[in-house]
Amino acid sequence: MPSAIKHDHELKSRGLVSILVEAQGADAATLEAFLWKTFPDNDCFSCTGHAVPIPESAGIPHGAVIGVDGKLLWAGNPLADSKKIADLIEAELVKVKKGWGDSAEAKKVRAALYGRGDLFAATAIVAAMPDGESKTALQAEIDARYASAKNAIAALKDQGSFLAAHARAKDLLKDVGTRAEWVAEVTPLVAEFETPEAKSEIALERKLDKIVKQLRDKKGDNAPKALQALLKDGSNLKVGARAQRILTALQTPLKD
Repeated sequence: MPSAIKHDHELKSRGLVSILVEAQGADAATLEAFLWKTFPDNDCFSCTGHAVPIPESAGIPHGAVIGVDGKLLWAGNPLADSKKIADLIEAELVKVKKGWGDSAEAKKVRAALYGRGDLFAATAIVAAMPDGESKTALQAEIDARYASAKNAIAALKDQGSFLAAHARAKDLLKDVGTRAEWVAEVTPLVAEFETPEAKSEIALERKLDKIVKQLRDKKGDNAPKALQALLKDGSNLKVGARAQRILTALQTPLKD
């Protein structure tokens, strides 16, 4: 886990997505408590279940590297293959930046779409391609990426991460360029953060961020008391619900 978290810190901005999977029977609440108490600097996605291929005979730790095209590149004990994992990740991150595919157009589209986040440029490249299966598939990929970006904004707001959601909305408005239908859809998403309700959420989240920073810096001895004080004013907000989840995690005893 320390290695996975380190990779996430160093490579997330280049396109790495790190997922921590608890596959030994703990529930989500116990997992969250474990992460906050043991790895407070963790920013990886986390879940319970078997989200990666795990052979019946595999022990722990067990990991997998999945490529940009969704194919399984490696699975095994990450402590035994750290150099191979690092090389595989680096090769995939180069693809994120330069694009990948069977044609020059596909590479250009994916370099724009994933490497630069430029939905408008990717769309322009596809528009200039001759009709056919490749054009249809790449346009579907762009549409899915756009839908995913909008869904991410909604999900972040729902979980009480309004600052990140606001940043994503502003970035998406830049990424769609001058395509009228996208601008018409994204502009209201950005404007939503100027409402009194959103401003209340953001103000509370700025206070929560200070507590979270203390936790991540392992200086959070007073965090439970600070979270309780914060909840007096914001228990009915989405950021308040997020603060309550953190407080519950800190108060949950861990079994040996």
